Amino acid sequence: MDGQLRSLNASLIGQEPGLRGSAWTAAFLCFVILLTMVGNVALILLIFSQRFLRNTSNFFLVSLFLSDLMVGLVVMPPAMLNQLYGRWVLDGAFCSVWFSFDVMCTSASILNLCVISLDRYLLIISPLKYKLRMTSGRAFWLILATWTMAALVSFLPIKMGWHKLEFDRRPLNATLQPEGEQCRLLVSLPYALIASGLTFFLPSVAILFTYCRILLAARKQALQVASLTNNKPLSEQTPQQSKLLKGHIVTKTPKSD
Repeated sequence: MDGQLRSLNASLIGQEPGLRGSAWTAAFLCFVILLTMVGNVALILLIFSQRFLRNTSNFFLVSLFLSDLMVGLVVMPPAMLNQLYGRWVLDGAFCSVWFSFDVMCTSASILNLCVISLDRYLLIISPLKYKLRMTSGRAFWLILATWTMAALVSFLPIKMGWHKLEFDRRPLNATLQPEGEQCRLLVSLPYALIASGLTFFLPSVAILFTYCRILLAARKQALQVASLTNNKPLSEQTPQQSKLLKGHIVTKTPKSD
C-alpha cells in the first residue's frame, strides 16, 4: 500500500505544471522583448541627442516610441510567461495592473499614430502656416491628451469595476494535473463598443482620411511643379500656375543680412 502511494505521489510530482514551452521558444521571445526595448530606447536617445532632430514633429514620434517601450517593459514579459507556462504564474494583484497597461499602451500607440498623421497633414497642406499652428505648447497638450485618454479607457474601468477581472481555474490535464490560474478580463459590451470606438475605429478613420488627403495634395503639387518646368511664358500660364510660381520665387529668395 505504501509503495502504491509513493508511486502515485511521484507521478503527480513529475506531472506538475511547469515550463511548457521549449528553450528555443523562450530564447526567441526574450530576443523579441530585448529588441523592442533596445530599439525604442535607441530611437528616443537619437532624437534627444541630435539637435536638428529636436523639433515638434519628432516629439510625437518620441511619444510613440515611449508607448512601444512600455509594451516591451511591462506587457510582453508577463505575456511571455503565460505562453511558456500556460498559466498565470505572477501575483494575482498584478493581473489587473498588467491588463491596464496592456490596454493603455495599445491605445496610446494607435492615438499617437493618429496625432502623427494629423501633424503630417498640417505640414503638407499648409507648410507656410505649419509653425504657427503646431507650436511646442500645442504639441505638448496633444501628447498629454493622448496619454490621458489612453489611461482613462484602461485603468479607470478596471479599477471602478465596470467589468470583471477574475481567475479562470481550469485543469491543465484532465486526469492528474492540478488546476491552473488564468488571468482573464471579462469585458462588458458597452465598454467594448465605447473603448474600441474611441481608441481604434475613430483614430483609424482619421489616419486613413489624413493620409489620403496627403497623397492627393502631394500629387497635385507634383503636377503643378512639373507644369512650371515647361518654361511657358506668363501669358500662357493659368492663374494658379502664376500664383504658384510667385510663391515659389518668394520662398526661395534668400534673406538679406
